[in-house]
Amino acid sequence: MLDYTIPVLLIVLLGVWLRRSRWTPDGFFPAIEWFSFYVAFPALLFINTARLEFSGGALRDLTAATLLPTLAMVALLVLALRFIRRLPDPSRSSIIQGAVRPSTYFGLAVASLLFEDDAAALVMLALAICLPVVNVVAVVALAWWGGTRVGLARIGAMLAQNPIILATVAGGLVNVIGVTVPAPLGNGLDIVGSASLALGLLCVGGGLDFRWSAARPVALVTTSVLKLVALPVVAVLVCRALGADADVTRAACFYAALPAASNAYIMARQMGGDAPLMASLITLQTLLAIVTVPLALQLPGLLMP
Repeated sequence: MLDYTIPVLLIVLLGVWLRRSRWTPDGFFPAIEWFSFYVAFPALLFINTARLEFSGGALRDLTAATLLPTLAMVALLVLALRFIRRLPDPSRSSIIQGAVRPSTYFGLAVASLLFEDDAAALVMLALAICLPVVNVVAVVALAWWGGTRVGLARIGAMLAQNPIILATVAGGLVNVIGVTVPAPLGNGLDIVGSASLALGLLCVGGGLDFRWSAARPVALVTTSVLKLVALPVVAVLVCRALGADADVTRAACFYAALPAASNAYIMARQMGGDAPLMASLITLQTLLAIVTVPLALQLPGLLMP
């Protein structure tokens, strides 16, 4: 497993070095972040979601095994945070993001190296199912706790303008309707989309912040344990209760074990969240995931009958 996570770590560390190198041109990271978020990554999500092949049973089990743990985690945190009086509201929104939003760049890069095509497709399906939901959760949490009081119309507008959600939904509609993407268009989207993995990991590395003096240690450690350990355990237990097959179980466990999304920092900064805490969560979880993801994938063997 380390043969697949170490290359990802190396690309992330290359991003760390490029961010700090005097040879890197000004504006390099804003440019590749924009291209990745608005062009390359949506292209990858759209074409892969449009091509997904899956059975009704796999879709049902994977939906339950990814959404139920995510929503249960959100409900648990919302309840627990009500009793923590001294925690500032912006930090609450960052905890929610850090506990449920997955790093899609990390996930797709590792899945493409680790899994066979059928299992990798299930990971993509898990992302297609959950990305709209976790983005809704993030926006609502930031709007509620981040100091930016916005109504439902504003939240809906923000979600409708998110290229990740739009690409995933569009690809899902094409898939459900049964439209075949023309080969020239599909091949072009493949080329553009393939760039998103390397560029995305560079952006992850460029966004890592090792200055943790402003972070809240208890919130940092607790949120990371919930995301990297508790969430995959719950996902496997849900799969066990459903009697899901081995491929669905591995895909759900892998999805749940992914570290926090790098663009969660951007949302925290723009919408009044605790950006320093969010940056620390992303940094710590990304580094820990090199070890915790391989360990999490052993959970089905330990928890399944």
